[in-house]
Amino acid sequence: MRLKVQMSPLGSGLTVEEAIDLYCGEGEQILQWIGYAACSRLAYKRGEVYGRYVPQSVNNKDGQPLDVDIVVNEMFNDGDELFVEFSNGPVPYKVRWEGRPRTPPFRWGDGVEVLPPHDTWLRELDLKAEGLGALIEPDLMRADAAVAEKDLEKVKALLVQYAGAVQMMFLLQSADGSTNSTTSGEQLGNLTLPQFRSAMATAKVITPRFTPERVDEIFTSVATAETTLARKVEAKSGVSTFDLLDFMLALVHLAAHRYATENPSQAAYNHLSVKVTALFRECFAASTFPELQRRLERFSPALNNSNAMLLLRKGRKLTEQTLDTCQLKRTRGAPVRVDLRWLCNHLAKWAMLGREFNLQVRTARTRGRLSRSPAGRGQRERASE
Repeated sequence: MRLKVQMSPLGSGLTVEEAIDLYCGEGEQILQWIGYAACSRLAYKRGEVYGRYVPQSVNNKDGQPLDVDIVVNEMFNDGDELFVEFSNGPVPYKVRWEGRPRTPPFRWGDGVEVLPPHDTWLRELDLKAEGLGALIEPDLMRADAAVAEKDLEKVKALLVQYAGAVQMMFLLQSADGSTNSTTSGEQLGNLTLPQFRSAMATAKVITPRFTPERVDEIFTSVATAETTLARKVEAKSGVSTFDLLDFMLALVHLAAHRYATENPSQAAYNHLSVKVTALFRECFAASTFPELQRRLERFSPALNNSNAMLLLRKGRKLTEQTLDTCQLKRTRGAPVRVDLRWLCNHLAKWAMLGREFNLQVRTARTRGRLSRSPAGRGQRERASE
């Protein structure tokens, strides 16, 4: 099999810089191999060292990123054209394809899953890289060079402290109007400018001094920031809406600018963490969080009952069974082998083995079928191992 690979720098809109003919035998490799092999050939062609270019995506001729764990001959035929996006790395395949799974929410340890803290993403967030260091007063930074790092750590601690309530406020506000006939719920989890402005008005962030226009300006500046746009491109999400991270960053910007507007004589002498604290205490804790608490209390009877707990346990059991039965990826030409003991263990878990149909009967029947098959001897030996 020969494929025509068009090499395009990441972020260039699939502008082709080089074309490479890549021979891949029967095509039993996965698409990851295509990316690495094409980048290796590109480096050789340009006289660069091996590893100079790192693959970021494998795309079909229409420019759609593909799952790089799919086998080549299941997607392409001899002579087909595809695109490989590359960069200087170091991390490969950062472009997300449709349906790409994210990092599993747990890891296995001692036979049970070990759940990470729910706010790991927030604790690991680099606020300086997100541009929040620019909100710290210059006079404070001149007096103490380390003030930025210390102040941003305090700001992060405040975001972690209020993260649950902020997330609830964000989802509730994004749901406003998301069930009408035009959006069909697709807007849920994405906050528009009018929704953001409405949330700030409800929390009394908007005042005669700090006008709605200022709120709109902050929304636009955060939505169009370089780091925000980079995330949107990678996630293929809209640039005119906020996700939860954008929303939390915008709250910090609001805190700094609102404090400067409401307290102009004190702003230059107070840390950013003080301004964030003032925003949460004076606005959200006073106006928004009490209403959220009342709503939670109304929902509590619907969740804290035996029927709801039973439904959650059933859902968890179904998830465990699904994860248990996942098979490793295989190439199309590889034979399917199912270990008899593995099969019987799962049948027992699913209550399909009982008095009428027990493990011994199932074993005997399976071995009987194997002995009558053309390759019975080889399979019978594998089943008895």
